[in-house]
Amino acid sequence: MAEQMLTLLGTGGTISTLPGADGAIPRMTANELAGSLGVDRIRAKDVFTRSSREIGPEEAWIMASAIEDEIRAGATGVVVTHGTDTIEETAYALALLVDPVIPIVLTGAMRSPHMPGADGPANLRAAACAASCAEVADYGPVVVMHDEIHLASLVTKGHGASVSAFGSPAAGPVGRIVENEPLLLLGPPRRSALLSRRTAPTKRVEIVNVCGGDDGLAVDSAAERSDGLVLAGTGAGHISAAAAVAAERAVAAGVPVVFASRCADGLTLAGTYGGAGSETELLRAGLVRSRFLNPAKARLRLLFGLSAGLGPDELFPSTEKGAAR
Repeated sequence: MAEQMLTLLGTGGTISTLPGADGAIPRMTANELAGSLGVDRIRAKDVFTRSSREIGPEEAWIMASAIEDEIRAGATGVVVTHGTDTIEETAYALALLVDPVIPIVLTGAMRSPHMPGADGPANLRAAACAASCAEVADYGPVVVMHDEIHLASLVTKGHGASVSAFGSPAAGPVGRIVENEPLLLLGPPRRSALLSRRTAPTKRVEIVNVCGGDDGLAVDSAAERSDGLVLAGTGAGHISAAAAVAAERAVAAGVPVVFASRCADGLTLAGTYGGAGSETELLRAGLVRSRFLNPAKARLRLLFGLSAGLGPDELFPSTEKGAAR
């Protein structure tokens, strides 16, 4: 058996914070965090140190490159420490961009290290356990929090402060850490989220939240300035009649439009409801549906896909069946 060599890549977030004059701010290095892991062979590097609210597609691309560098350098698993506000977005971006030949595990903390009951050390140890298990690579990048292993495509943050903030509403965790070992409960998805072509992000994709009775103004405005749109609709992806007309104008002008659901378990339908703004009419008008991807993840898939020259029908195939991607 090949000797284990883990890499810890630090990006900041609550797990790395120290008290400041106006509150906790990210300051701890990856090397300082790695010291609490108790792992014999580990390489620690800082990609950057910032709050996750400042981490977007460009930073995800940098992280993907850093992970690929570690794979080429012989790492058998990679742990990425990350702020929890957008960890689900970065995890899914990495699923789009990195071929998971080794375990790639993201983790963070809900409580700063100086607070009572800080969860960072336990989450780090759990992430290292997952990254040390070769079988975890089959799931693509995963998020490990609170001893649970979550798929990047399904995980979401459901609470602003609780240490048990993370869940996968559609299916639950695919595994748990039990006695320092990953217990994999559900098999890996049949298909990977990995894009067939990957490049640095060059396109602009906006999310438009569509409310009840929406007049379509926000859709029109965003379409004028964007290469693609994701509509966060109600229920199973439904939008108002006026917003639907605006979305049709965008599609006619050559702007790809994806409709998603703002629900926590946000599966979009394909042919149950009729009438203006229904999924049936939106698909007929040339929009594509995100299926189970929430708006933030649908945005990333469309943004990186368009940047690489992939069309919306290839990114969100209407006839696709099977597991999450």
